[in-house]
Order: sequence, then C-alpha cells, then structure tokens
Amino acid sequence: MRVFFLILFSFVTMFAFSSYKGGDDDDDGGGNGNGKGKNDAYLEVNTNRSLSFTCTKPDDLEQTQVINNAITLKFKTKKSNCSIHAKVTNYTVPRGGNSSVIPLELLYSSSNSSNATGLITQPIQLTRYDQQLFIQPKKSQTFQFRYDLRLMPLGYESPAGRYNFTILFTMTQP
Repeated sequence: MRVFFLILFSFVTMFAFSSYKGGDDDDDGGGNGNGKGKNDAYLEVNTNRSLSFTCTKPDDLEQTQVINNAITLKFKTKKSNCSIHAKVTNYTVPRGGNSSVIPLELLYSSSNSSNATGLITQPIQLTRYDQQLFIQPKKSQTFQFRYDLRLMPLGYESPAGRYNFTILFTMTQP
C-alpha cells in the first residue's frame, strides 16, 4: 500500500492602507497627516488558524478538506464603495505536479454587513486572476467577513510533496 504525504502550506498576504492623495495622508484636506481623517480606508487580512492541509492516507486525496473560519477580512470604507477581490499569486508544486489547476476554494462563512452586494456564498475556486468576492457600500463602520479555506480532492495522480500557495486579497475603490 502506498502512503501519500502531501502538505499544502500557505502564506496569506496581510496589509493595511489608508486613503492617500498628495501629502496629507488622511485626505481630509487639513494637512495634519495623522491618518485618522474622516476618509480613512483600510483592509486587514487575518489568519485565524494554521492554513495547512496534510494528506497522509488515500481518503485524504478523495475528499474535500476544510479549515473552518480560516481567514477574516477586516476593513473600513468611509468615503466610497469598495470591492474585495482574491487571487492566488504564487502556487508551487513538487516535480511532476500540475500547477495550472489550483485546488483551493474560499467559502463565505459570515459577516457583520447587512448590505453587501454581489456576495458570493458558494465556494469560489481560486485562480491566478482577481475574483470579486463582494461589494461593500460606504459606511462609517468596520466590517468583518469570515471565510473557510477548502482543499478540493487532489486525486491519486498528484505527486507527494510540498505544495505552497500565496493568496492576495485586494480592496478597490472607484
């Protein structure tokens, strides 16, 4: 009997930013540069659990594995609506592996928003291209959206070894 040992090991990009136009970093025109103006916007990505999957037995290659409440997106958008996107920016596989198909999905779990539009609640298979998760209308509130991370069945053709991925989340405003 062949034993499969497969680890998906991840690094999630984490960042925060403020609206910025010119030399006044809080964009309220006051020139104080304290970053706490009325138009602040930011996105923070937090991993709530270790984002790694281990496949050590054949059943692991046949079933979807889930890390519940894996990622929380925390953000604020006071000035204008924003859209949140996700994509895989790096995906490496062991020799003989197929790097063109990324076996990862995000699944919306919960949020504290009552007015997000275009919210995708079905599993979203991650690709190397931006995929819009939702649009949040502007509001003076901090929002939190939680996602499960899912590893789709790999199948027996996947070579044993370490698979690494990087997920990039972006927030855009018009």
